[in-house]
Amino acid sequence: MQVKSHQRHMGIYFLLGILVCGSTIASKLAVVWGVDSYIYSLPIVGGVLASLEIAEISSPILLALLGIALGALTYYLPSDINLGMRLLLLGITLPLVLILGHRVRYYTWLQRVADQESLSLEQAQQVTDTFLRRETDKSGSVGFYWYTATRAVPPTRLDNLETSNDTSSLQTQLTDLGKRQTGLLGLAFTVYNWLFAHAGWGIRAMYALLSGFIGLAYFYKGQRWATRQRRQ
Repeated sequence: MQVKSHQRHMGIYFLLGILVCGSTIASKLAVVWGVDSYIYSLPIVGGVLASLEIAEISSPILLALLGIALGALTYYLPSDINLGMRLLLLGITLPLVLILGHRVRYYTWLQRVADQESLSLEQAQQVTDTFLRRETDKSGSVGFYWYTATRAVPPTRLDNLETSNDTSSLQTQLTDLGKRQTGLLGLAFTVYNWLFAHAGWGIRAMYALLSGFIGLAYFYKGQRWATRQRRQ
C-alpha cells in the first residue's frame, strides 16, 4: 500500500509539474509575441528595445514562479528521492523558456514579410532563408537566432532582404575609421567593434544566467516550504 501511495503521489507531482511547466512556456511565448508585435515594431525606439531584448525580462520572473511552484510540488515526492529527479522538470523547461521565444519572433517575421510583399509563407521562407544564409551561413529559426544576436530587427522588405544588410552605414564608417587608427585610439575602436559584435550574445547570456539562478533559488525556497509541510 505504501508503494502504491508513493506512486500516486509521484503521479500527482508530474501531472501538476507538467501543467505548471506548460503554462510557463505558454506565458513566455505570449509575452514575446506581444512585445514583438506591438513594441519592437515601433519606429526607432522599437529597435533600441529589441537590441536590449526586453521581452527576455519576463524569463527571470517566469522562472521564479516556476521554481517556487516546482519546489512546493516536491511535497508529493519521497523524501529520499535524488536531487536530479527533483530538478528534472526545471532543467527541461529552463532552456525551452529561453529559446522558444526566438522561434515565435522568427515566425512573426515570416508573416510580416509575407504580408508586406504579398507572398505566401512558403515564398517568404525561401526569401528569408536566402537572406539568412548570406548573413549567417544558417537558415530558418537558427539563422534568425544568430542574426538577431547582432542586428536585433531584421528587414521585412524585399529590396533590403535581397541586398547585404550586415551593418548600418554608420557602423561601417566607424569600423573603417578604426582600422586606420593606431595606439590607444586604435585599441579603443577595436574594443568598441568587439562589443558591438558580441553585446547581443552577452545580453542573452546575462538573461540565461539570471533566469537559471533565480529559478534555482526559488525552487529551493519552495522545497523548504514542502519540507516543513511534511514535518507538520
